[in-house]
Amino acid sequence: MADISYSVRASQMLDNILEQMEAESACDDIDMDMVDGVLKIVFEDGGQIIVNRQEPLEQLWVASHLGPAHFSFDTERNLWIDAKNGSTLMETLSQALTLKLGETVTLRD
Repeated sequence: MADISYSVRASQMLDNILEQMEAESACDDIDMDMVDGVLKIVFEDGGQIIVNRQEPLEQLWVASHLGPAHFSFDTERNLWIDAKNGSTLMETLSQALTLKLGETVTLRD
C-alpha cells in the first residue's frame, strides 16, 4: 500500500474537520471558511480558531483561545498528535469549541 503524502493527508483532515463541524448543531452559528489549506472558524463574538498546514514541517497548527498547538501525523496510531501534551487534533478542537460555545462538541478522529 502506498504511503499517503503529507499534503493529501492534511487536506483530508481539514475537510474532515469542516464536515464534522457542519454536522454539529452547536456549530450552526459559526462562520467557517477554508482557503488555500487554512481553515478559519469565526465565532459570533469575533473570536477565532485557525487551523493551517505547515508544509515544511509536515504539521497542522492550531491557533485558538487555548493557545497554539502543533500536530504531527503519527503513522502507528493513524492520528494527528500534539507532541507537547499527547492530545489528538480532534480532542483539542472539541475542547476549544466546547469551551467557546458552552455546549458539548465532539469531533471524532
